[in-house]
Amino acid sequence: MDVTARLAEFAAGLSYDTLPDDVREQPRMFLLDCIAVALGAFDFFRSNDDRLMARYLAIAAPPGPATVIGHGVRTTPTVAAFANATLAESLDFQDSNMDILTHNGAPIIPAALAVAEKLASPWRDVATAMIAGYEVHTRLLWALQPGHWYRGFQGLGTFGTCGAATGVGRLFGFDAATLRRALTAAGVIMPVSSSDNVFRAYTMKACIPGQASSCGITAAELAQAGYEGVALEGDAPRYHAPLHTLSDGGPKLDLVVEGLGTLWHCRRVCYKPYPAGHLIIGPVELILDILAERRLNWEEVAGVDIVTYNHAIFRCGKYSTPDSTYIDAHFSIPFCVAVALMDGELTPRQLWKERLLDPRVHELASRVTLVEDLAMSKAYPAKWPVQLTVRLRSGEQITRRVDEVKWSPERLPSWDEISTKFRMLAEPVLGVRRAAQVVALVAGIEPDDKLGPLLSMLAP
Repeated sequence: MDVTARLAEFAAGLSYDTLPDDVREQPRMFLLDCIAVALGAFDFFRSNDDRLMARYLAIAAPPGPATVIGHGVRTTPTVAAFANATLAESLDFQDSNMDILTHNGAPIIPAALAVAEKLASPWRDVATAMIAGYEVHTRLLWALQPGHWYRGFQGLGTFGTCGAATGVGRLFGFDAATLRRALTAAGVIMPVSSSDNVFRAYTMKACIPGQASSCGITAAELAQAGYEGVALEGDAPRYHAPLHTLSDGGPKLDLVVEGLGTLWHCRRVCYKPYPAGHLIIGPVELILDILAERRLNWEEVAGVDIVTYNHAIFRCGKYSTPDSTYIDAHFSIPFCVAVALMDGELTPRQLWKERLLDPRVHELASRVTLVEDLAMSKAYPAKWPVQLTVRLRSGEQITRRVDEVKWSPERLPSWDEISTKFRMLAEPVLGVRRAAQVVALVAGIEPDDKLGPLLSMLAP
């Protein structure tokens, strides 16, 4: 089954005007959310005197036509895509596809923005490129997940490269044959993207989609020059190509092409209301729901008991200490629950250095317990159930449960909610007035509008 050719034919044949109405409108929200989290990361690093990205840009960013969000630097598309995708990943606040355990926008949107700015592409082309990239990225991972993830790979880095290459190829105007070459090139140069970088809290964690985004542009340029690689499903008899070599027991290739043109996976894209792993959204939501119903002093709390599925406990049940990094913290259910209980919110400010150093947060986190429920483990990943009980020193217990977490595909946010998230993250960088102008610009962008005016507004 030549799934690479069929994906290329599908992506090359997409038309903005014939997309379903709801699908055609989704890139508007994808874009606003991606810009929001990139600006939020810029502000987070600036506020915590973290200059890793600034130093990298000083070393590696020659002048060019593409904007690095927040930094006010204009450089080559590959460097801008790397930087913006890294920023979009840094706070783990980006859009997601919970069905196949990936983040779509982080590798795809920065590549599309960088090339669109260079080419002065209209919104109709950019939006179509995003949809094409999201669909190809998601479909390829449908063949592999969750085995790809459990083997230690991050799909937004590996096959995110293919999504980015698809979007860029669309902007370059590739026909199906050239787009197929771009996908084969992406299969050769995609990064390994190992998961220990995430769950062991290495600073390279954020660079996973950065490299995928940059490599996606390179793959499209290689295809433009005429280079070609093996199809993503490989050649007989060995099939030594990504869909097989990165799978766990063989890829489900039929899922890659199922419903092409009628089944739109981008309709399942969801968002994050808090800067934390999706496995943590449910417990934090329940804590904040309790606090919204009644005034509760965290010093009254004897403990918090959480019953949930095994995967959440295995990946995010770890405890943090005052020596932990913000990456450790936002992958720790105990930390996030404790700091949300103390502060009444979970925003990037709860991950600042000064908050991580507070021993009271960690002492409260040590009183958060996690227990597996077998039925919940069976329900995951179709559902992400969690039951949380706050035990007060008075003996009172407050229990809440959720099965479809906030902003999941079954409880998607409205435009106004994503706009509120944008303003929260963008106003410290852009100011109140310009942040509001960006929201209005994205809301009102027309098919033939260029993105230059928008991108020029995304610096302090």
